[in-house]
Amino acid sequence: MHAILLAPNRPALCMALVLGLASPWARADQAAKQADAAPCIEVQVNGERIPAWDCLQRKLAPRESAAARPALPEAERVMRKPGNQMLQYNLEGTRQRMGDAFGRSVVPQRPAR
Repeated sequence: MHAILLAPNRPALCMALVLGLASPWARADQAAKQADAAPCIEVQVNGERIPAWDCLQRKLAPRESAAARPALPEAERVMRKPGNQMLQYNLEGTRQRMGDAFGRSVVPQRPAR
């Protein structure tokens, strides 16, 4: 009997096992989608409105896929930095530091810290 169960029914047994294991995750995904699709209900008690904060927090939370961004290589990360963090020249920053003396003097109105 042991040989009968293993030899001819192996593909069917494997398929049943895979479908049986996959179903709890599928049900959990469907439940999560239904919870996201459900409207947030506000309640009014004695004239005071009570919003559903937990429901709003779930709806406004970022998606999990958006949070998992691939790590950038070091060169790409440096290239994406703003110019003021890389000590590049910034005309507006220079005007702010020089104040009234911009274009007339080399002594800044606001000295560097």
